[in-house]
Amino acid sequence: MELEEIFKHYSREDVVEEIVEYSKGKWVSVHVMSEEDERQLMFRYHPKNRKPLKIDSREDFEEIIKVLRDYGPRSFYASINIYRKIEFRDDVLDRMNIIGSTPTWDIDPSTGDFEKIVEVAEEIISILEKNNISKSLIVKWSGRGMHIHIHPNAFSLEIYRRIDPLDIAYSVTEYVIRRMKIVSDVKIENKIDLSRVFTCPLSLHRKLDRVVVCINPDKLRTFDLSWTDPKNFKHDKSWRNCEIGEGDELAEKAFTNIGPYIYKIRRKKIHKPLDKQILETLDKFKDIPP
Repeated sequence: MELEEIFKHYSREDVVEEIVEYSKGKWVSVHVMSEEDERQLMFRYHPKNRKPLKIDSREDFEEIIKVLRDYGPRSFYASINIYRKIEFRDDVLDRMNIIGSTPTWDIDPSTGDFEKIVEVAEEIISILEKNNISKSLIVKWSGRGMHIHIHPNAFSLEIYRRIDPLDIAYSVTEYVIRRMKIVSDVKIENKIDLSRVFTCPLSLHRKLDRVVVCINPDKLRTFDLSWTDPKNFKHDKSWRNCEIGEGDELAEKAFTNIGPYIYKIRRKKIHKPLDKQILETLDKFKDIPP
C-alpha cells in the first residue's frame, strides 16, 4: 500500500475508534516504514520527549500520526499489560505499575495452512470454555495467523490483588498450551513477558496489505480472508464484551499448576539492547522538523 492509502485508512472514524478503545491504559508501539529504503523500525517512545507512547484518546492517536508522519506509520500495537499510569520510561518497566494483563495465544503457522489455524484456535477456545471462559474472549486474525486473548477485565480486582497480573497472564497462557494436542506446522509459544505487544484491531499488518480484524468465536468457521481486505473489511466489535470475574477460577488453577512468570535471561548478544538502538535511532532524526 502507498503511504497515501495508509493515511486514508487511519483517518477512518471506525478505525481510530477501535484502536483508541483497545489501547487505553496500554503501552503502544508503532511500526514505521521509510519510503526510501523500506526499512522498518518500531517506535515505543515519542521521538521528541521520549516518553512511552500511549493512546488514551483520539487526540493521542492523531498526535502519533503527526509526529511519525515522516517515518511512515504502518502498524499499531498495544501491550498485553494495562498500567496505572504511563508518563515516564520507568512506568512501563515497573511491575508494580501493572494493574491488569492479557493471557494470549499467538497461533503462528509455518505453512500458512488456514484450516490448521482455525483448528488450533477452536481447540484453545474449547479448553477455555471448559474452564468457564466464554464471555471474555477476543479472537483476532493478525494477518498471517490468529491471536486469542482473554479480556484483562475478565479477572476481578480481588484476584489481581492476590496474584500479580503478569503472573496470571503467563500461567493461564501456559496452562492452556500444556493441554493442547500437537498440530504439525503450527507453532504455539508462550510469548508473555514484561513488554509484549500485539496488533490492535483494525491496524494494518506490518507487511501484508491486510487489516487485523476481530472475529466472533461463534462464527470462526465462517471466517474468510476476504474479511481482512483494507477496502472492505469485516470486523466484529464485540471484543469489548467481558464478564468480570469469569477468569478468576482459571487464574487460581493455572497459577497453582504453573507458577509465576520468571524473566528469561537471554544469552549475551553482540548487538546493543533494543531500547538503546531505538534511542540512538531517534537521535539521528532529532533535527527533522515537525
